[in-house]
Amino acid sequence: MLESNRTSGSLVIRETSAAFADLGTFLPLTVGLIVISGMSATGLLFGFGMFALATAFMYRRPIPVQPMKAVAAAGIAGLAGPEVLIATGMMLGLTLVVLSQTQAIGLLKRCIPNTVLYGMRLALAASLVATALNLQIPSVWGVITLLLVLTALQYTSLRNPSCFIVLVGGWIIFGSESALVSWSIGWHLPAFELPPISAFWGALEVTYLPQLALTLTNALILTAVIAQDYFPDQKAQLTEQRFALSSGFANVLLAPFGAMPMCHGAGGLAAHHGLGSTTGWSVAIFGMTCLVLALLFGDEATHILTAVPMEVVVALVLYAAWVLADPIKLSKLRPSCLCIILLMVPVTLFSGLLAALVVGLLLEWFRVKRSDQASNSI
Repeated sequence: MLESNRTSGSLVIRETSAAFADLGTFLPLTVGLIVISGMSATGLLFGFGMFALATAFMYRRPIPVQPMKAVAAAGIAGLAGPEVLIATGMMLGLTLVVLSQTQAIGLLKRCIPNTVLYGMRLALAASLVATALNLQIPSVWGVITLLLVLTALQYTSLRNPSCFIVLVGGWIIFGSESALVSWSIGWHLPAFELPPISAFWGALEVTYLPQLALTLTNALILTAVIAQDYFPDQKAQLTEQRFALSSGFANVLLAPFGAMPMCHGAGGLAAHHGLGSTTGWSVAIFGMTCLVLALLFGDEATHILTAVPMEVVVALVLYAAWVLADPIKLSKLRPSCLCIILLMVPVTLFSGLLAALVVGLLLEWFRVKRSDQASNSI
């Protein structure tokens, strides 16, 4: 009985700590959209909260909820306003629901070789590192210290609360109390409003197609591959079709309440699982936190989000990138495959993940053709 209580307590600590493992992706994009693009913090956080709770209940595993990165980048760059972002979410959501009822995503997955899929993992890890390095970091040594502490804690009895320790410790050392002064508790509900027709045309021109390609490869196919690797006993439940259905419905239903386009994601899954999460509780705790911020603080929740020191954010991003890249597995691959995988990284950094996918497919096709020719000549 005592051992059972210890196990339950350890599970609660581990899942609570890992709930905030993906802040490195979540915070920069959401705060940027609120502050720069003008999206409502109430609607945006309400959307994340509802989607995360539904995801935790549906999958019972740490399947993450993340901002759609291409859409978020367009919003922060000033290429798409709040109405266009909401319209994009509704269009992508409807598209994903339709695709989930066909074999199209599975067919696309079968057309992508394992070498290219792993190349996408490494390319995504590289893009996370690039994102972290592009952030304004007050103390580089602070990031290095927090990253070393987070890594070292994985080999101690404090592995379960490691993320929480770094988050709290980082705030004590690098945070500012003044960031938490200007807020008050109230009751806030998101407003329901459909975007005008012009916003849908704007989404088609700027955000829809680039994000659809990224969602199909990263948020659906790659996430399914990694989820099935982490939880092989649930391969039938953790599929790209189900991920398309859940993220599709979430965007269609929540976008009119001010939610930004959301999806699942391979990087977030690596972050949660890398810090010990094995159930849906970490995602549920993250969702409940978002709902509390949305409903009780409304747009003033931005002050709380920006209070998290950038040193903590960058350290979490870099750790997630390391887990996603999985260097040990990388070192065991054949040299010909490894060459293709490594070449996909600079393509990603200069031209994006979609270009890396195309280049990887072409290189793998050429490698297989050369191998077949060599076999026939023997």
